[in-house]
Amino acid sequence: MTFNKMGTLPLPLALHLATYTVIGLFCAFAGSLNLIDPTKIFPNAVIFLGLAGFSWGYVFGILMARKEVIGLGLVASIGYVVAGIWQLGPHWALGALLLAIGVYGLAALALYRRQILEA
Repeated sequence: MTFNKMGTLPLPLALHLATYTVIGLFCAFAGSLNLIDPTKIFPNAVIFLGLAGFSWGYVFGILMARKEVIGLGLVASIGYVVAGIWQLGPHWALGALLLAIGVYGLAALALYRRQILEA
């Protein structure tokens, strides 16, 4: 995917994709740690590994200019906003982080939607 003659991504979109890559790394690590205990495989490990796969698939889809991932990114960003609002009361720092990830994701998708679809 190229947006200019240099073949690079714009910085806001690159930061958005880096965020989802790091989320995938953390979830893959947490999922692999939960695989150690047999009682935590289904409630925790499967969810973490699924979220890691979703995050990395989303990043790969954007880099390959797949038009289907725009909807997935929108759903993921809205999910992060909802989770952030849900966690603002009991865990305000986590809620603020999730809210920031979701709002930044919505803004990045709104700014670069046309370029992603045209690539």
